[in-house]
Amino acid sequence: MKRKAKLDIIRFAGTLIIAAIVLFPLYWMIVTSVLPSSKVLALKPPLIPTFKDIGIRSYIDVFARKPILTWFYNSLIVTIGSAGFSILVSITAGYSLSRYHTAGQQAMGYFLLLSRMLPGSLVVIPMYIIFMRLKMINSFGALILANVSAITPFSTWMMKGFYDAIPREMEEAAMIDGCSWFGTLRRIVLPLTLPGLAAVTIYAAILSWNEYLFARTLVYDPNKWIFTVGIASFVGEHSTDWSSLMAAGVVFIVPIIILFFFMEPYLVSGLTSGSVKD
Repeated sequence: MKRKAKLDIIRFAGTLIIAAIVLFPLYWMIVTSVLPSSKVLALKPPLIPTFKDIGIRSYIDVFARKPILTWFYNSLIVTIGSAGFSILVSITAGYSLSRYHTAGQQAMGYFLLLSRMLPGSLVVIPMYIIFMRLKMINSFGALILANVSAITPFSTWMMKGFYDAIPREMEEAAMIDGCSWFGTLRRIVLPLTLPGLAAVTIYAAILSWNEYLFARTLVYDPNKWIFTVGIASFVGEHSTDWSSLMAAGVVFIVPIIILFFFMEPYLVSGLTSGSVKD
């Protein structure tokens, strides 16, 4: 019993250490955002700031000097559009790869996975040429389509993995009762893949929200900048206002944290808990 208690203490201590290491960059970003520049650029900046040094001046300056709300709105449009289209494609493409095993489908699946391995810098120029000929440069549509092309390959394979875990007998029973394949997918399969849909949604949203290369290349109008491009404007040629930069960064990550906590119940729920009886 004592040995088990010691092991529990060691595991708890190890978990705390790992959590502290992982969360320290976030902590330091928040600390930097509330400290004056003189403290941030000091030879030994305070690890734990005193109450008198803490202020929200950087947050006020960020909203006063930069169009934060415009960047936020633009990022929201691009993220919702990119994640929405990616999820729709991944739902059907992942189901096809999971349930229908033909040579063509398997080749297409591996082609999708291979396309995800290509670096963004390799495909951004061909995309720019295509969108320029389609007269879509400097539009949210071009940015959404570019993001979908980057998100869909991996999200499709994620959904395939969740579909593979669902017993085929459940679909066969639904089809015997008169359901079409689409009705089976909508009424039986998708409710059981809520953890998968939540994971794909978070993955797609994070990639779209954090995307910089396509946004910087395909959109040049400052009024259509998304958050990542806007934050980059805080880095000056000769100096950088680190407090304002970190304040903008804190504002930038809040929506993703909210999304994660909203989706967390679906991520931890069982995939087919209680759906199949022995």
